[in-house]
Amino acid sequence: MKSSILRAGVVALACALGLSACGGGSGDLYLTGTVSNVTKDGLVLQNNGGDDTPVTTPYTSFQFNNRVSTDDQFNITVKSIPSNTSECHPINGKARANYYTIGQIAITCTIIQHPLTASIKNLTGSGLVIVNGSDRHDVPAGTASVPMATVYEDGAYGVSVLQQPTGQTCTVSGGSSGNGSGIMGSATEGVTVTVTCS
Repeated sequence: MKSSILRAGVVALACALGLSACGGGSGDLYLTGTVSNVTKDGLVLQNNGGDDTPVTTPYTSFQFNNRVSTDDQFNITVKSIPSNTSECHPINGKARANYYTIGQIAITCTIIQHPLTASIKNLTGSGLVIVNGSDRHDVPAGTASVPMATVYEDGAYGVSVLQQPTGQTCTVSGGSSGNGSGIMGSATEGVTVTVTCS
């Protein structure tokens, strides 16, 4: 009698440790990973066609609600993407679960970029330098426009005069703030700001 009770206790303990191996529990591994190039809500992931998991701020990682058991097959797919991305795809998103494979999962997205252009008016002097962050341009006299580096959709921009031309003063206008700065919208043609010299 004592022997059978002892055996039953050992089996129960083994089931508790093995979780799904004895038909119970929800697995022993959290399915997690890193996320790159996501700046807003909208990314939703699935595992094996279910367990919808939104990626929320700060948009650097994810963790599925349902745990998986060691040696279970997982298959992470993208159900929806943020509006400012063109695609998101999993890296190492399909494998049998163990501590190594679940540590290799990542989701990377491609953020849409739009052109930023500076229209130059009345520049007759030399030495004008305009910048948008680290994007620097020396502008020769007579230049009509300067294509700046593209800007991520929903990203900030701010064109300013770093150096005035000889004998002239130039100011920047336009953009959503009116002074050459703003947030890049979704328009395909991007944004044109105006640098006026006098």
